[in-house]
Amino acid sequence: MSFIRKNKFIILAIAIFLILVILAFKLVSIFLPSEGTALYGNRLDGIEEVKISDSKLTKIEDSLKADESVKKAEVDVAGKIIEVIITVKDDTSVDTAKGLNTKVLDSLTEKEKKFYDVQIFVKKDTDAADFPIIGYKHHAKDTFSWTKDRGAE
Repeated sequence: MSFIRKNKFIILAIAIFLILVILAFKLVSIFLPSEGTALYGNRLDGIEEVKISDSKLTKIEDSLKADESVKKAEVDVAGKIIEVIITVKDDTSVDTAKGLNTKVLDSLTEKEKKFYDVQIFVKKDTDAADFPIIGYKHHAKDTFSWTKDRGAE
C-alpha cells in the first residue's frame, strides 16, 4: 500500500496514458474502417477462372491494328475492366471509330464478355471537335454506351 501512496501520480499518469491509447485505437477504427482490406473488395472473386492472358491482349491489339483507320492500339486489364486506347487516323469518322468495338468483342469469349467490363477510349493525334470518344460496355449488357457527339454544338 505504501508503494501506491508514494507513486500515486505516476500510476495515475500511466492509467490515463493507457486510456488515451485505447481511445485512439477506437477512433482510428471508427474513422478508417476499411483499413487493411483489398482494394477491389470481393468484386474480383472468380477472376482466376476467367483470366485474360497477355497473348489474348496482344491478339486484341493486333486485330485493331489490322484495321486501316487505326494508327496505334493499347489494351490493358485493370481489375474487371478491359481498357482499350485507340489512336485513329485524322480522316476517321466517329461512326467508323465506334465500329472498332466489334473487333474487341470478337476477340473475347462469351465467358469473358459476361465477366469483364470493356472501356474503349478513341482519340486522334490532332485536336478534333468530335474526338476523343469513350465507349463503355458493362458485363451484364450487350451494347456499348458512347459519349455524346461533340461536333454538333
